[in-house]
Amino acid sequence: MNREIYITGHKNPDTDSIVSAIAYAKLKQKRNGLNAIPVRLGEINSETQFVLDYFKVEKPRYMDTIKPRVGDLDMDPAFYASPEISLAKAIRLIQSNHNNNIAVVDDSNNLVGVVSLSNITACYLDVWDDAIIKNSNAPLENIVETLSGELLYTPEVIRPFGFMHVYAMTPQKAEEFISEGDIVIVGDRSDAQLDAINRNVSVLILTGGCEIEPGILSEAEKRNIVVLRTNFNSFMAARLLPQSVPISYVMTTENIVTFDLDDFVEDVQKIMGETRYRSYPVIDETGHVAGNISRFHLISNPQKELILVDHNEKNQSIPGIDYARITEIIDHHRIANITTGHPVFFRNETVGSTSTIIAKMYIEQGIRPEQSIAGILSAAIISDTLMLRSPTATELDRQMLERMSKIAGIDIETFAKDMFKAGTSLEEKEPVDLLRGDVKEFIISGKRVRIAQVMTMDLDSLEGIRLALIEKMTELRLAGGEDDFVLVLTDILKETSKFIVVGPDAESIARSFDAELVDSTFLAPGVLSRKKQVVPKITQALEK
Repeated sequence: MNREIYITGHKNPDTDSIVSAIAYAKLKQKRNGLNAIPVRLGEINSETQFVLDYFKVEKPRYMDTIKPRVGDLDMDPAFYASPEISLAKAIRLIQSNHNNNIAVVDDSNNLVGVVSLSNITACYLDVWDDAIIKNSNAPLENIVETLSGELLYTPEVIRPFGFMHVYAMTPQKAEEFISEGDIVIVGDRSDAQLDAINRNVSVLILTGGCEIEPGILSEAEKRNIVVLRTNFNSFMAARLLPQSVPISYVMTTENIVTFDLDDFVEDVQKIMGETRYRSYPVIDETGHVAGNISRFHLISNPQKELILVDHNEKNQSIPGIDYARITEIIDHHRIANITTGHPVFFRNETVGSTSTIIAKMYIEQGIRPEQSIAGILSAAIISDTLMLRSPTATELDRQMLERMSKIAGIDIETFAKDMFKAGTSLEEKEPVDLLRGDVKEFIISGKRVRIAQVMTMDLDSLEGIRLALIEKMTELRLAGGEDDFVLVLTDILKETSKFIVVGPDAESIARSFDAELVDSTFLAPGVLSRKKQVVPKITQALEK
């Protein structure tokens, strides 16, 4: 599979930001065959939703951070076993999978414990007595498997197991040790075999592959005694028998260190630094074991690749951007504070819309965009240049809009009216909706300034919520630690903007527009562009 590369616009995305990510991802897929994935950093506004619905294009998936998560790692496949398997089988599994522990899961595949080589080693350091099979409730299947045995007789009902014994004594001496229900290891001595059967043992283990006389086997059957034959000698059989213990008996069930797929790698590194395990189970959203990770996976973790469109300011970009490898930046804003540790493809043009640049790249690379892509590119150019009325609009914007609109099959004037109507409708909108829509934060002369812009066709309709807007802006400014909060209410048709400003620099900002601040508000005729008209004036005011 081709490597993944994420393409994202800025926080609080507008139409140009969303469309640029979608259209450029499609271009990378067509031209380079890359697994380019458009993502968004916020909710879709009403204008953008209208555009996507109109051209039947899915919105990009939401991404809250580019910081690597456990799910991004090339982890080892899920390695787990049921609680009933024997220690002998667990050792073989660990060795064959070159691991040092096994996740233990129940019938629903949920984690119930972990058994490691250290658990098994600790078992052998302890002196297990002859009651270990009894105390651990080891099933007969484990005994047969551990001894590579052959069942000569299995009763319908298997009695509970007692103590383990090797019948290496006289029948008189055996009376002191062997009792009903015990497990007895015996060789080819017929007298010992029959004596053990007469004592109603639960399991008779014949070693060395020896035979048993038909009469003695018949006696065992009458008494419902399991008869098992193994090729191991008595010493080896006695040595291996404790490995029939199920791993549930020795597994760790408390303070198990696991990770979720959504855990951040940086948090995992801290936890691994405080623990000494070689590998750790990873749990998915259903509670099932999804895989295993070790320190190796963290060291070999590659950075996610990222392309920025319609912005190049760190504070406007995706959280955790320092963890990603930026490979390209395509923008039409001022060059800001994004830094990289390696050369990148950087394309910045003085046009009114990033979508204009991307439309031009389609043409440069000889690729005709799909009708839907041409449609959303047209919509984004119309949106960002206010249908070419903005002072940021250029001849190239006009040319690309004409070419893309023809491919899309839309009438520019008609579509623009419908789009602006859908995007500027303020019905059922609360003040906080307007202030958290199209908003960007800038660092200007060491000060943090939040600038939100709302497009409308009726400035007077906002008068009824002006005081509520001022109150909410003050609350958000203090909560966010900004110096100033500027709201630009732009009437597209009248080509004028009303400003609401809260913060210590409000009067200076108003003066920079040759206006007088009245009740935190002033009017700025002819001001439409945040990038070309608003930010430069505010920069001028704050630099004085």
